[in-house]
Amino acid sequence: MNIQELKNLLYEKNIPCELYNLDGIGRKDERFCIELIGNEWVVYFTERGIRTTEEKFSTEDAACRYLIEQLIDL
Repeated sequence: MNIQELKNLLYEKNIPCELYNLDGIGRKDERFCIELIGNEWVVYFTERGIRTTEEKFSTEDAACRYLIEQLIDL
């Protein structure tokens, strides 16, 4: 899975876009974020500017799958 496929899946599942940031641009507070930092994919949740969780993955697929699990469980 890649970011575009993740966007499509979140849309199909009616997950509100206010819960996530997939492109690294714009608001990154009080939502889940996914970013490529160096050679690692990082998924984290921020609240009031503080990362409360952070998971690192070696592949885009693994990061996307982790993020969808977090959002569906909400």
